[in-house]
Amino acid sequence: MTKILFITRAYGQNKGGLERLSYEFIQAISQNPHVSAQVIKHTGPRAASPLFVFLCLPRALAAARHADVVHISDPLLSLTGWLIKKIFHKPIAVNVHGLDITYPNFLYQAYLKLFFRHFDAYFPISRHVNTLLTHWQVSGTRIVVSPGISDRLFDPRITRQQLGSFLAMPLTGRKVLLTVGRLVKRKGHAWFISNVLPKLASNTLYVIAGQGPEANNIKQAALLCQVSNRVVLLGKVPDSNLKILYNTVDAFVQPSIKIKHDAEGFGLVLLEAALCRRPVFAADIDGVPDAIQDNKNGILVESNNPQAWINALNSPPAPVTNSRAYTLTNFSWGKAADRYWPALARLAATPPS
Repeated sequence: MTKILFITRAYGQNKGGLERLSYEFIQAISQNPHVSAQVIKHTGPRAASPLFVFLCLPRALAAARHADVVHISDPLLSLTGWLIKKIFHKPIAVNVHGLDITYPNFLYQAYLKLFFRHFDAYFPISRHVNTLLTHWQVSGTRIVVSPGISDRLFDPRITRQQLGSFLAMPLTGRKVLLTVGRLVKRKGHAWFISNVLPKLASNTLYVIAGQGPEANNIKQAALLCQVSNRVVLLGKVPDSNLKILYNTVDAFVQPSIKIKHDAEGFGLVLLEAALCRRPVFAADIDGVPDAIQDNKNGILVESNNPQAWINALNSPPAPVTNSRAYTLTNFSWGKAADRYWPALARLAATPPS
């Protein structure tokens, strides 16, 4: 039996993307009959998670003494992993998502230089994130493992009438495009509104679910381009309403653009849309092509190219018959766990250095 200690600063089944990703990852590994798992977790607000790095240290050091391998959820917990390795010589593995190694804060970058580079295994979530790791010259093994996805939102019983009721507007004759995720510049919401939406048919409605610092810029872009009546900003949306959106809109779009120090690590929301049999149009940028394989579970569109987006969205709807099956087959948590587990087992069996 391999004893794995998981330490995560974001954890929750019904919370944000990072929390859910960590929860589902740990659950998938823990289901292995050869694993005995212990979890030290932060379940509070994400803004308080940096404090958890220090608050978790007494428990983490006590638990690490009895573990065969220690997994930390992301580089922010590098101090914890570094101390465990230094004191107990336990093998350390870490998941890497992208922004957690590119965040351009001087103090944070100095912190990573001190504590992040000498672990035993690094699990970047996409090929692009793996290239970002090259800069760090990490000493451990690098293994790209795409996250799994839980089939929690698909419900073909939901009707278009329910979407109209939720949005409080008639939708007869309208084409509804959806974007879900944090409102940050790299997601391209404002760019799409400024450069693409005005050139689509006037019956096109752009619905955005999420919250974040770009909200005002998105509203301003809609005002300047005179499309405010075609843009709906919903803010944070609970899963019950996400189900309505994912199962009834005409297409899901993610028009991500290149932003220095802010990479698009993967694209879980794209897989959620594909599982709900929506046509998915995603910018061919950073880690997105690891989630969306062109013409299999979505369409990749050149980033920052308005005409490419206009052409793609004005074309006949992408076939979605097999996108759900393809996504279930290639992005199940069982498949992801089968990639993680051998590496963790090897670390556990390696004599302490």
